Amino acid sequence: MAENSSFQPHPLLKNCHLQTLWTRLASYKPGSKLFWQSLSLADGDFIDLAWTTSPQHALQDEQTPLVVIFHGLEGSVYSPYADHLMQTAHTRGWHAVTFHFRGCSGRLNRSHRAYHSGDTSDARYFLQQLASQTNKPLVAAGFSLGGNMLVKLLGETPDIPLKAAVSVSAPLALGPSSVRIDQGFSRVYRGHLLGSLKRKVLKKIELGQLQGFIDLKPAQLRRLRTFREFDDQVTAPLHGFQDVDDYYSSCSGLKFLPSVRTPLLIIHAADDPFTCKACIPPPDSYPAGIVTHQLTQSGGHVGFVGSRRGRPYHWLSERILNYFETSNFGKSNFDTGNAE
Repeated sequence: MAENSSFQPHPLLKNCHLQTLWTRLASYKPGSKLFWQSLSLADGDFIDLAWTTSPQHALQDEQTPLVVIFHGLEGSVYSPYADHLMQTAHTRGWHAVTFHFRGCSGRLNRSHRAYHSGDTSDARYFLQQLASQTNKPLVAAGFSLGGNMLVKLLGETPDIPLKAAVSVSAPLALGPSSVRIDQGFSRVYRGHLLGSLKRKVLKKIELGQLQGFIDLKPAQLRRLRTFREFDDQVTAPLHGFQDVDDYYSSCSGLKFLPSVRTPLLIIHAADDPFTCKACIPPPDSYPAGIVTHQLTQSGGHVGFVGSRRGRPYHWLSERILNYFETSNFGKSNFDTGNAE
């Protein structure tokens, strides 16, 4: 089902780049105390989790829903969109946890591999671990790369233990998205993100973690200028893909939408500087009554800064939680706490 926009941007923040950058330009301050947990993986690596309350309390309180957050490329719990959703969920009396992809919590991971747009294995393992320890309602929100990963996970795993999910600003067609971010001002975002990725790879090269996996010298790595080049020389070989085209084809979320069986809301902005029309799912590409696509005219990339009494406010967090409350599995599953 396609849904008309209910989002209206702040009158001073109609530009897509202002929407994308506002929370950082406005000296955004992280919210409340976090409770950190490390989860060991079967290959000897680990992922880090940031909770709004102690994991023990969150899992024992089976009447309160848990929001699992999957951040975007090089993001973390400190990314404004993740932090704000954590805060908003906590204010409503819900629990929330941010799942950090390998190497994104501030600690370099141990394995040669890192993470990518279709890296569902760690997320699936974490959700299955949660379901084995609690009967509380589990819902998930994925942003950008995390949103594409979440759509792929839902399509791969129809019995995933989630009551509902939301994907925001996801590059559901990875190839066209890699071209889009090479254009205009979007190249500024590309440079920032690639710089962060390359610094991690350089550190792994220095530590000898990549020996035998990729034959790339530091000077060659520094010369990579586009995501397509980086994904072809680094992401694909490190994660078992033949080349960049195999990676993009295998991991683009669009191809997994027909198999989704979990209530899912997909949110895109038409002016997103990271994505393009190819990322917008056609209405006949997903199961009606299960998947809802909301396309707003503005909002930028994971921005969606609206206006409330003349002041900027984060429309996105409220939209996500309101969707969870009203999803077709029944609002009665939720103790909505302080919800308005």
